[in-house]
Amino acid sequence: MQKDMKKIEAVIPPSRLDVVRAELARRGVWGKLTLTDVQQGETHKSSIGTENGSADSLHSRIKIELIVADPQVDKAINVILRHAVSDPSESGADEHGGQVTLLHIDEILQIAPPARENP
Repeated sequence: MQKDMKKIEAVIPPSRLDVVRAELARRGVWGKLTLTDVQQGETHKSSIGTENGSADSLHSRIKIELIVADPQVDKAINVILRHAVSDPSESGADEHGGQVTLLHIDEILQIAPPARENP
């Protein structure tokens, strides 16, 4: 196991995913990328869970999870912060941003199938 690993979790607009992925690759940030569709909203908004099912305060987002070596952390975060923001001039650009979380990784365990025994 490699030491000094960090997990970066970023919630970004779906329209920015391809740009962020391409820029991470261009800048040499390698790691296993996990993507999840999420809904992001404010907890104090009353439209969450209304009777008519309206979820006006929820915004569709993509959550990127990336585990990188410590030396790549600053580069990866800078790429995400710079390229995950929607351009306000884009048609239908979402004015709501996202978030980036940095977590320390103590241990990574690999899940692997059991070894086969030769008969």
